[in-house]
Amino acid sequence: MRHPKLQMRFDDWPAIDRQSWNSLFRDGDIFDGRGAALHWRAATRKTNLKHYGRWLAWLDSEGVLDGTAAPCRRATPELITAYAHHEIARTSPITVSSTLIGLKCVLIKMDPDLDWGWLREITNRLKVWAKPAHERRDRLLPANEMLATVLAELQQLGVLGSKSRRADLAFRDVLTIGILICCPIRLKNLASICIGQHLQKVGDEWLLSFPAFETKNNQDLTYILPQSLEQALEHYLSTVRPRFPGADGTPALFCSLKGNPLAYETIYMRVIKETRRLFGVDINPHSFRTIAATWLAEQSARDALFARPLLGHRNPATTARHYIRASTIEASRRISEAIIQLRDFPGT
Repeated sequence: MRHPKLQMRFDDWPAIDRQSWNSLFRDGDIFDGRGAALHWRAATRKTNLKHYGRWLAWLDSEGVLDGTAAPCRRATPELITAYAHHEIARTSPITVSSTLIGLKCVLIKMDPDLDWGWLREITNRLKVWAKPAHERRDRLLPANEMLATVLAELQQLGVLGSKSRRADLAFRDVLTIGILICCPIRLKNLASICIGQHLQKVGDEWLLSFPAFETKNNQDLTYILPQSLEQALEHYLSTVRPRFPGADGTPALFCSLKGNPLAYETIYMRVIKETRRLFGVDINPHSFRTIAATWLAEQSARDALFARPLLGHRNPATTARHYIRASTIEASRRISEAIIQLRDFPGT
């Protein structure tokens, strides 16, 4: 049985697709054919190249990849729908949505004059379908309770002092979750943390900082790790991390057993595995951003306002819903207090 490739390498793309892709990033000005996607950041280019390569791999596996046809002419409603059903059967809703949205972005840039209304409708429907279920969110513990569980687990692993490979991996992964709870950064930044560059000890405090050009929204981000996590971090740096092969040859905070910085795909899967063990539910790295904002919102409306700088949001609307929720919670508390006072008032 033939197993189709998940993604087609760029060098294996049909010549017409490679040419169309390269034309998106042609340098120049508005008068001499400036590429339609020249403004895309490097990360966006890389991600969308993967999405498009995934589409080509599927076309090839289905035997319908015409190497002479214009890329946008292959993207018919029938084929796109069949491709979406194929992805739905094999991966998560959010991945399906992201894959099709990325493909849409590439196709529209390649031929903006075509009517892509039908494709926008498909991706909009997928985006709505892929929204996380409320039941899943309700199962998540508050951030402070999650951190307490993490700290207890780190203490237990540290006290045992085991030098087994499994124990070292567990300590590294649980520490990763602790950092995500306190510093809800994006996965790309998490995987890029380098000791002495992003992670530094200033005085008695450990700081985690990222310059604007390394963040999604081009904003400087700086976090202070809580004292409760410092002991575990220092134990990891002095005792656990040096036991990873090749750790002394890389400044990466998170090392693999192969002597390389831990890939972000691996970090993603390890976080999923450890949160399932610790909390009984799969939590991906990005969800810790929602957890942090939700916890702040549940403290007070004022605390909810801190979610925006904490998460590095440029648009206030992104965190506005947490503020609105906090205002509602605070209002309900005041109403409850008023009802209690009325009940206890003499003569009522």
